[in-house]
Amino acid sequence: MSEKEPTSLTADDLIAGHACLDFLNTTGGGAKSRENERLLSYQDLVEWALLSKVITNSQRTSLRRLAKTSPKDAQASLDRAQVFREALHHVFVAQARGEKMQAGPLQAVRVEVTRCLLHSELKQETHGFSRSIDLQAAGLDTILLRVGLLANDLLLSDDLRLVKNCDRCSWLYLDRSKGGRRRWCSMRACGNRAKVQRFAKRQRAEE
Repeated sequence: MSEKEPTSLTADDLIAGHACLDFLNTTGGGAKSRENERLLSYQDLVEWALLSKVITNSQRTSLRRLAKTSPKDAQASLDRAQVFREALHHVFVAQARGEKMQAGPLQAVRVEVTRCLLHSELKQETHGFSRSIDLQAAGLDTILLRVGLLANDLLLSDDLRLVKNCDRCSWLYLDRSKGGRRRWCSMRACGNRAKVQRFAKRQRAEE
């Protein structure tokens, strides 16, 4: 992640290996800070959801139309999504570091995930069952509720043990590398900067 990132998100930003963690990575900044917000509007949230395949193109069109009709409701949904994101970030970082979770964020995640489950529909598939969020019923909260289901799935899955926090920034990812040795959100960002810093340190030492 760059020290000063552009607001717009691209496919290169989806480094986590799971859409829920990519959602948590929609803010960040230098070191471990979280001040660089990239979801500045409900439209940004919609574009992220499309990029992450949380919604389809037709659903994007529907949500943009709803947001234009009800801008205050769209802003309220974005605000809830950001609050949920930061609570989730606390929970996943604590899990990745093996630390005790703070009661506040953990309770916030419990409440929001429970709400998501209550709004979801259990559907029978060819080889089992799945839960889904219907846009017609959920409206502007569709993305938030779907992220909640993704969070619930990850928290209950074996992949939870693979969640890692970048050594340099606040971003999270699933470490599927051989031996679990991945240290950076990406080599092109934090990995390269760490190499540059190590090189500069060696140069100063030699001088």
